[in-house]
Amino acid sequence: MSLKIIIALLQRHDLFADLDPVRLEVLAFTAEQPEFEPGQTLFEAGEPAEDAYLIVEGEAVMLAHVGAEARSGEKRALRLDRGDLIGETALFQGGVRRSTVKAATHLQTLRISRSVFERLMEEFPEMAGAVARALSRRLEAVGREIAGLSRDMDQKNKTDGRAG
Repeated sequence: MSLKIIIALLQRHDLFADLDPVRLEVLAFTAEQPEFEPGQTLFEAGEPAEDAYLIVEGEAVMLAHVGAEARSGEKRALRLDRGDLIGETALFQGGVRRSTVKAATHLQTLRISRSVFERLMEEFPEMAGAVARALSRRLEAVGREIAGLSRDMDQKNKTDGRAG
């Protein structure tokens, strides 16, 4: 896998966009680069979430369970392809996977473990600052989205109240 390609793909994500390319090189060198054949599983729902995957080449399918019981609910599939980052919340916290991801084609990935990610944040404080800014922007965006949904619901409730 070309280091240039990996860095360019990482830079597409807000989490890594503000990082110096040299730091992204360090991240790429310290991460594993597993490959998967069609049908092979990257991870399954219920497994410990300990790393994130960047798709460098190929396609995968994410199978999410919907419903009250994650294992018995309806399944939904999402196609993933080059440049997609899967399971990035595992870089910040533990927990279990909520979905299963399988290779749809020959798949080249970059697996970033939480332990390596945390070590890099400790060794390069500017990386931690850039990641914190990215997470802050995400939280602001989620807050705006929640406020918009709240306004929409208030408006709907007012409209429904007048109709009755």
